[in-house]
Amino acid sequence: MHSIHPNHFNQLMRLPAGIRTDLLEFLGATPVADIQLERMLREMDRLVEDSRARAGAEVMA
Repeated sequence: MHSIHPNHFNQLMRLPAGIRTDLLEFLGATPVADIQLERMLREMDRLVEDSRARAGAEVMA
């Protein structure tokens, strides 16, 4: 079993529950290098922020 760097774990735990669950399941089944996990977390953060921005724009419209 490969351990997750504490900073990556903290980032992962801040994701919305559904995304977090999917990513944890994926990590449990697939060997992932730290650099790959870092890229995935950056992409997930970007997607979540984009989603929040769109939701905020819809509320203002």
